[in-house]
Amino acid sequence: MVLVEPLAILTKTLKDVFDMKSSILEKHTLTQWLSPSYPIGAYNFSQGLEYAVKESLVSDEKTLKDWLRENLELGYFRNDAIFIKLAFFSETEEQLDKLVELMNAFSTSKSRLDEQILQGKAFFKVTPNSTDAPYPITLGMAAKNYGLNIEEVIPLFLQSCLSNVISVAQRLLPIGQTEAVKILRDLFPKIEEVSKLVLMSSEADILSSCYLTDSCSIFHETIDGKIFKS
Repeated sequence: MVLVEPLAILTKTLKDVFDMKSSILEKHTLTQWLSPSYPIGAYNFSQGLEYAVKESLVSDEKTLKDWLRENLELGYFRNDAIFIKLAFFSETEEQLDKLVELMNAFSTSKSRLDEQILQGKAFFKVTPNSTDAPYPITLGMAAKNYGLNIEEVIPLFLQSCLSNVISVAQRLLPIGQTEAVKILRDLFPKIEEVSKLVLMSSEADILSSCYLTDSCSIFHETIDGKIFKS
């Protein structure tokens, strides 16, 4: 009896250590995937922001923050996160195929559709055990295959998306590093709020009332000498 108890304690301690190491490795994986250095070409896409800046619809820190907040609450950031969640919980190839069709239908412009497809293919190319599909869907499937925590994937994905567009804005507007960091930090509570809603969402919750963003994405194709692909 005296020997069994220390053995049981040691076994539990070792299990806790292994579980902790596994959790740390999962976080490393997710952080790498959503890093700006992960080679999916996210820096090539402004998601309509370049046209909005050209037309002075977004011109400073305040209007940029408004643009980001609206798309986070009611636009493509939120929709993409829902597609990740739905892909993560999909169970059949048929469900996945229908999800891809739905996502393609919600791409409001050719450049937006190209963005999702090209980033998805780039992610698939460099990520073992992933699926060739539009980016949010292949990310959701990879997260499932790697046993990642969807409650961590969604908010970090949203933060990654916001960071990318803020980086784009820094190349188009007089916004410095200090302002850029503050804009993202100020949106942290909204990221958490939207993430909780996304985790409770279904296909019926996919919508967009950001008509200005959708229009800018469409008209971006008409810009001569554009810097970004969308």
